[in-house]
Order: sequence, then structure tokens, then C-alpha cells
Amino acid sequence: ARWAQRDQFLENGRLRPQKLVVTTLFSDIEGFTPIAEKMEPKQLLDWLNTYMERMVNIIISHGGVVDDYYGDMIKAGFGVLKTGQTEEDIGQDARKAVSCAIAMEQEMVRLNGEWQEHGLTAVRMRVGIHTGSVVVGSLGSAQRLKFTTLGDSVNIAARLESFQKDSAEWWARGEVCRILIGDTTRQY
Repeated sequence: ARWAQRDQFLENGRLRPQKLVVTTLFSDIEGFTPIAEKMEPKQLLDWLNTYMERMVNIIISHGGVVDDYYGDMIKAGFGVLKTGQTEEDIGQDARKAVSCAIAMEQEMVRLNGEWQEHGLTAVRMRVGIHTGSVVVGSLGSAQRLKFTTLGDSVNIAARLESFQKDSAEWWARGEVCRILIGDTTRQY
């Protein structure tokens, strides 16, 4: 059915730009760089790819679309592949993103257990989620084109993820994951 509707999504070989209300999720591993510097290249990439594989599967299973990686950071959108939206759609996407973050936290607990059994460092992660208006489309050149979302809402989600990232307070409580959501997401 989606292929039959491709003209609604594509324009001159690029994703047709749209303005949508999307819930954006950013996740990042706390203290990744010092951990990475202590690993051999193969061990580092195996470790990071295991993390990415598990987290991306969770995002996809909750209806999200991963649109970027940067080191250990993952950026995903919920509600990005739509041609029309209702308030119920937007609310459902916000709930899916929050449920996804909780599932990611549960997986982080499992992964840490597996890693510690193999003598690897346990890690913690931060998640930021915000719902708002974004531009969805393709960015780049004919040689390297990528899907992305742009807008203040995306920036807010990124800032929620990194908020007080150097504060030891929430780590002192023994939390494996800190999830911060924006007020708009909470309202939905």
C-alpha cells in the first residue's frame, strides 16, 4: 500500500518535504568517550553495535524511525512517515516514544548484566523526548542523501537528553537511565 502511495512521499527522487507534529527521541550513553578510549577497536565496535542493534530494534518495534547516529547518540522520530495527522495520531506517537524509552531502559539493565559478566563496564544512558512541529525531508547531495527532521522541537529533545549531563545526582541514586520529556509530550 505504501509503494502505491509513493508519489505522496517522493518528489524528484527525494522525500517530499512536509511539516508534521512529531515526537523526537534522543538517547546517549553517559561517559561513553572515556569507556571507548580504553577498548580495542574491534571490541569497541562490537560493544557499540550490540547496543545499537538492541536499541534500534526497540525503536522500530515501537513505531519509531531512526534518522541519525552520532557516536553513541541515537535520534529517532515517531510520526515522521505520515501524509496526514489527527490529534489522536500525535498523542499515540507521543505515548509510543515514552513507552519506547522505558523499554530502552529495561534493555539497558539487561545489557549491563551481560557486559558485566564479560568484564565490560556497565553504562547509563540519558533520553530526551519532545513533541512538536518539525520539517521532515531529505537533506544532502545526490551522492549522499539522508532523511532528517528539523526544527525547534528537535532541538528541545536534544537539550532534554543532555540537560545536566555532568550532574552526578541522578547517578548517585543508582539509576540506569534518565528519561526527560517535554511538557507538550506530557500533555499528549
